Amino acid sequence: MYVCVCNAITCRTVRKKVDEGAASVGGVFKAAGKKPQCGRCFPMVRSMIADHAPACAGHDDIDSGLAIAAE
Repeated sequence: MYVCVCNAITCRTVRKKVDEGAASVGGVFKAAGKKPQCGRCFPMVRSMIADHAPACAGHDDIDSGLAIAAE
């Protein structure tokens, strides 16, 4: 399933990048070699990070600049 339509990032990609060490939305985008666009996927990616790697949850402060960058 596509999580980020703007960048064609799938749930499989998000899980893989979290497994490889991405601990934030920004980390997932960076690891995937993508840049955020509209930001609509941020809540879903955050949720997937929290579900997949609970120790990584709570890094919203790292993502705060992404919403501005996506606009």
